[in-house]
Amino acid sequence: MPAPSESETLAATERWFTARGLPHFIFRYSASRDVWTRAVPLLTLVALGEVAANAPSDDFPVWGSVLACLVAFFAVLAVWVTANILRHRPPLSRPDDVGPVEIALFVIVPALVPIVASNQWRSGLITGGANVLLLALIYVGTSYGVVPMTRWVVGHGTRQILSVSALLVRALPLLLLVVIIVFYTAEPYQFAHALPWPLLVLALLLFALVGIAFAIVRVPRQVGELSEHETWRLLRTRANATPAAHLRASKPPEVPTLSRKEWVNVGLVVLASEAILVVLVGLAMFGFLVVLGMLTVPADLATAWATAPIDKLVSFRLFGADLAISSELLKTSAFLAGFTSLQFTVSLLSDGTYQEEFLHDLREELRDALAARAVYLTVKIRQVHAKS
Repeated sequence: MPAPSESETLAATERWFTARGLPHFIFRYSASRDVWTRAVPLLTLVALGEVAANAPSDDFPVWGSVLACLVAFFAVLAVWVTANILRHRPPLSRPDDVGPVEIALFVIVPALVPIVASNQWRSGLITGGANVLLLALIYVGTSYGVVPMTRWVVGHGTRQILSVSALLVRALPLLLLVVIIVFYTAEPYQFAHALPWPLLVLALLLFALVGIAFAIVRVPRQVGELSEHETWRLLRTRANATPAAHLRASKPPEVPTLSRKEWVNVGLVVLASEAILVVLVGLAMFGFLVVLGMLTVPADLATAWATAPIDKLVSFRLFGADLAISSELLKTSAFLAGFTSLQFTVSLLSDGTYQEEFLHDLREELRDALAARAVYLTVKIRQVHAKS
């Protein structure tokens, strides 16, 4: 089989970057060309849906509401066609480039419909604000490849599932002992009985926010360590495990440093990968405590600890004992699992032994991606210089 051409290899490398949630490694990656153009069909459908939802008014007859929707629909269509004609493109083709004017029209036009149709300023402002939020989510989600990043990170993280029990034993021996001791006391059940679910959720969110803040502080050092002491020979060797292996690139005077967006892109992959690992630990601890409490804390003992009748969700008899899964058991297990996850996050990000144990594979894969980027950019820059 003949070796792929240089252009095919470059395209395959770019797809490989995107599949790993690293689209900003692509040479001259542009939001207006690579993000908004892919979102045009979705944005158009959203705009038309908002127009249809906002145009009807109680003060309008049915035919007037239908007419308003049709006028708004053809107004959006006219903007699309006009923009394509001005760019000398087929009238209904997807644009190659979406600029500030098109983005502004998406925000403003649907927001104006309820204002013009029925003087509903609040509805118009809410529509405009929702569109701005949607644009922000689309930009972050598409620009930084959140969907492929999540798919790759989850696939990477699920390989840890088979060893989660061993992971817990190695990572949390002392904390596990403390959690078990606390679990078999009356106070957690009294606390869980009195604590509403919404407040428990807020407490767990607080644990998560503290863990995320700690992780963000550590990201600069982690990203910096990925490219330390990497010679060109080592980069070329690493790139052989990627689609960039077939690219012919001689040693450049200097490998381009990570741009701000590339740095953020790598940081997001690191954060997402660590988050998956922490979530696995938390879920494993939660499931372990629920099963342990269900089997070893009978319903009458849980009632005595809570000093009030417990809220039984599932109850059954086993070997003559009345067992139950109660709200108190789930709340206690969730709180202790959240605390365990926070402690594991701190240990994971501050202890070199933990990092070598649990993040080694992730670091090696990111180093391979950085090596592929170095080779890929060397070829792309050479092509640009050859054309100039």
